[in-house]
Amino acid sequence: MSCEQNGLHNEEEAKVTGEIEGSPEDPEDKDDVQESLEEKLAAKEKELDELNQRFLRLAADFENYRRRTRQETAEIRRTANERLLRELLPIIDNYERALEAAKKELPENMYTGIEIIYRQLCNLLAQEGVEAIESVGKPFDPQYQEAFQRVETSEYPEGTVTAEVKKGYLLQGKVLRPALVIVAKSKETEKENSCCKGANEDE
Repeated sequence: MSCEQNGLHNEEEAKVTGEIEGSPEDPEDKDDVQESLEEKLAAKEKELDELNQRFLRLAADFENYRRRTRQETAEIRRTANERLLRELLPIIDNYERALEAAKKELPENMYTGIEIIYRQLCNLLAQEGVEAIESVGKPFDPQYQEAFQRVETSEYPEGTVTAEVKKGYLLQGKVLRPALVIVAKSKETEKENSCCKGANEDE
């Protein structure tokens, strides 16, 4: 082999060797590629976590918004119903008085027809959450009743409601209109009040 041929051979060998050394199969290059991929993967995982956190916050905000909207809608409906139902109560009172009079004056078949309409009206109120306050025979409770009069009686213990002047009603458990009632008092209480009044006048 001539010197010229030998030099050409060495040059080609060096070129091939350089290509091999600089190829992607080099361990150092493989490490660099792997490190770059890991960095990109970590960045994507971080981005995904941030997006997931944003989604969870938005979902929580939306659920809170839905809950507030439901509560506000229910409150608006309840307030509107409360006003209307309160205005209906005097009509119910008059209807009950009319029924009482009709029972004495009208034939039974006519009275029954009027009573059916009254029951339909009461059923409508019940569907809206209106219920009558049970007062007679129970201890006077200022939360549910207003005292119209105190009467001396031996039929009921002192402080017991003996009669209703005007029926009271609840709406969803809340007082729509307190009952106007007559409350029992004992003779001893009346005597004590009279003695105290006389003593005060003497002073």
